Amino acid sequence: MQEKQNKEVSRRSFIEKTAKITAGLAVGSALTRTSQAQVYKSILPSRILGANEKIRTGHIGTGGMGRSNLGFVLKRDDIQPIALCDLYRKNLERGAQMVKQKYSDFTLHHDFREIIDNKDVDAVVIATPDHWHCLCVLYAADAKKHIYCEKPLSTTIAEGRKMVEAVRRNKVIFQGGTMQRSGQHFQEAVELVKSGYIGKVAHVETFNHEDKPIEGIGLGDNDQAKWEKEGLDWDFHQGWVEHRPFNTNRWIYHFRWFLDYSGGKITDWGAHLIDIALWGMGEEKQPKSVTAVGGKFVLTDNRTTPDTLEAVWEFDDYILTFTNRVYNMYLPKGYSDHGILFHGTLGTLRVDRGGYEVFPVPNNGDGCEPKKSGPSQLNEPHWQNFVDSIRENKDPIVTVETLHNTTRVCHMGTCAYVAGARLLWDPANERFIGDDEATKKGNAWAYRPYLNGWSLEPPYDRQQKG
Repeated sequence: MQEKQNKEVSRRSFIEKTAKITAGLAVGSALTRTSQAQVYKSILPSRILGANEKIRTGHIGTGGMGRSNLGFVLKRDDIQPIALCDLYRKNLERGAQMVKQKYSDFTLHHDFREIIDNKDVDAVVIATPDHWHCLCVLYAADAKKHIYCEKPLSTTIAEGRKMVEAVRRNKVIFQGGTMQRSGQHFQEAVELVKSGYIGKVAHVETFNHEDKPIEGIGLGDNDQAKWEKEGLDWDFHQGWVEHRPFNTNRWIYHFRWFLDYSGGKITDWGAHLIDIALWGMGEEKQPKSVTAVGGKFVLTDNRTTPDTLEAVWEFDDYILTFTNRVYNMYLPKGYSDHGILFHGTLGTLRVDRGGYEVFPVPNNGDGCEPKKSGPSQLNEPHWQNFVDSIRENKDPIVTVETLHNTTRVCHMGTCAYVAGARLLWDPANERFIGDDEATKKGNAWAYRPYLNGWSLEPPYDRQQKG
């Protein structure tokens, strides 16, 4: 008991001595990354998490998804956010407003590496734009931080493999953000498929449709100077990808509609849907080939991802499809704007976030019995699973390998779209097979090089001084 009290006194003394930033203070007054890292490393030892201690989190990215995760964390009494980071000042301030309703002692940061260097942080919560997931995970894993990372895992297949290796090498707990796996009705639906309730399944459809106007997201705003006054850091935001002129559509939220940073709907909603499809059909099964057709046929905005897409993956004993159209969300009555359809010899199972339903198919005997279930909680049990995994030092429901597998299948679809051809897949080497131009193009997209001084090998920032 005395040791714990001394530890807490030491922490409080450290907070006072290092002028820790609390809610309401300006981000600009934050300690520099270098000086803060030196203070942390010289004063505080690595923290050993006690059975009843709170898990102290650092939140990297406090935009829409980041604040959603922050909300789930703040509902719990066994997790305490102690550090927030975002490149956009307004997002950081919004996150701080949330935290200070419950806690007064937390820091604000512009550079995520300041959170990594804080030895008080037990786990990081990563909700950055997709192209920053990898570096945040690599830094966090090497610092022995547990990790909660949003989907998709990565922006390239090359990144995903490095992330798996880093997590396992450093023996940290990793929970992926595909929280549907923690939903009871999704678990029941997957078990029905696995148990053969709807017979042999040879076709799985996934879909997500929208009702956006033809103007889409518009053409954005190119006035970089105006947004810099609001806290924009455009060079840092772009990171390792090829740097482009500023446009607001390439920035907050809409970054996902640009191939430089993401894959569009196939890695956005598709990651959630394809994840359940792969889970139901057996994740040990790997695609043999992938084809994707589509284009930007309707919208007049400046996105570079398609507004119409159909991707098909061929496995040994089934095919998987993903369909998206941005401008028309018509579906049969009773359907949501998203879902998964498992088509078996005895019936079809449709599942989405609103529940699942089994529709018998009587052409093979009597089919199966109808079955139906409503929605279930997703995020709450998912966070509970993460906490339990940290406490018990066990793998959570969405391991880094699980999220890499799902994300890789999504990226295969984007690679086929970029290549404009059917591509054959070598799962052992995680590359497309062949020497033709389309295959070369697909592999080049899957293994895009890091630019601007960033690297997938340590030191990850080759330009960093000191």
